[in-house]
Amino acid sequence: MNKIVVTTDFSNNSKKGILFAMQLAKQHHYELVFYNVVQIYMPTIWDNVYYGQFEVNELQQSQVALENFIEKIYNENNFRNQNYKCVCQVGMVASNEIIEYAKKIDAKYICVSTVGAGKISKLFGTTASELITFSQIPVLIVPKNYRVKPIENLFFASDFKNVQEEFQNIEAFAKPINAKLDVYHYDYKWFLNANKNKFDRISTKHQSIYARFHSRKLDSGTTLLEHLEKDITKAKPSVVILFTKQNRNWFERLFLSSLATELAFDTKTPMLVFKKHTK
Repeated sequence: MNKIVVTTDFSNNSKKGILFAMQLAKQHHYELVFYNVVQIYMPTIWDNVYYGQFEVNELQQSQVALENFIEKIYNENNFRNQNYKCVCQVGMVASNEIIEYAKKIDAKYICVSTVGAGKISKLFGTTASELITFSQIPVLIVPKNYRVKPIENLFFASDFKNVQEEFQNIEAFAKPINAKLDVYHYDYKWFLNANKNKFDRISTKHQSIYARFHSRKLDSGTTLLEHLEKDITKAKPSVVILFTKQNRNWFERLFLSSLATELAFDTKTPMLVFKKHTK
């Protein structure tokens, strides 16, 4: 059974990621691993024996708190008979611990909640931003304004590079939950026959009742972000799928290109971020 590591710090914001993961598990038999990093600082006056016992006690308390926290969310929502467990581990840098644990259990995805809106650091928070940047495992990012609903349609903006690999990754997510995919391709040089032929070739190969393709001509007066926002607003997808080069500067350029510090993005839509392999 595929596993999803669902991160939580017991905050209200983190509940959104938990609810999204529960909805995923409702549509497909994922095992959910609710994961909390316990940060414990050792005063210099403590010896190792005293600290060791203190750490054990803190972990036990956190484990009980996490189990109660998750049980309460299940009881308050319409999710039943799901396979899950709760794990607490001591660590100093949450993102590092999450990535290493997800690798250890061979998790399919990591699910994390955002913390707010505005600057990228405020929108995603330090942990989520670092997961996007460094995790080899795909990351599900759930905004604080998310509302639980069936995951039915996916939005993917493709540059048509590494198409086969990207579609395999998307299908592995979409097919088990029976979600449909809308693929958007944006091109400044749409007038070139070679570009048109490439779009026709790829769309013909992959189009089905579950996947539709849309071509969009970019113009110099409109940013890619503005085109994306327009199409996402119209499509109202359940999830937006991105492939990033996992370079923080690239990520910030994409999302902040037209607004400098404010992120004018649909903050109700979860995102699934894969690492983009370049050849």
